[in-house]
Amino acid sequence: MQAAVLTSTVDMDRDQWLEARKKGIGGSDASIILGLNKWKTPFELWLEKTGQVITEEIQSDAAYFGNQLEDLVAKEFEKRSGKKVRRRNAILQHPKHDFIIANVDRMVVGEKAVLECKTTSAYNAKEWESEEIPESYIIQLQHYLGVLGPEYEKGYFAVLIGGNKFVWKEIERDD
Repeated sequence: MQAAVLTSTVDMDRDQWLEARKKGIGGSDASIILGLNKWKTPFELWLEKTGQVITEEIQSDAAYFGNQLEDLVAKEFEKRSGKKVRRRNAILQHPKHDFIIANVDRMVVGEKAVLECKTTSAYNAKEWESEEIPESYIIQLQHYLGVLGPEYEKGYFAVLIGGNKFVWKEIERDD
């Protein structure tokens, strides 16, 4: 079974996109639910998802520039990996569990794989050394693979660290 398209994101502005993400449990929500997110508790997420609090989107400079640099990070991944990627422009929905959704950064052309683009401070460089990947990001990517279905075998991270160091890593699907 394939993931369904919950909604197209092609013509959405940021506020509409944030509202659409409230329709289910997304990849970044998964680490919160598991208690592995340092920015939000499972209780805070529950309050948001059940509409008991109004979330004010206060976008930090780090989040803003992360969004602005996503295309650059994806293009650098293409250069360094030799792989091609494309946008999916949709919020996807698990074929059996409609509350499980995914908003992937890119799909890898010619592979059953996704690319997650990240930017981070130089202070977080150790989190990406050697084979290291922050566990909240691993959970996010595994969540996406779960939504997309068993034919999706792996995912990649492309990370710009401190604005001047680039790494990319591959992880296999782990059901």
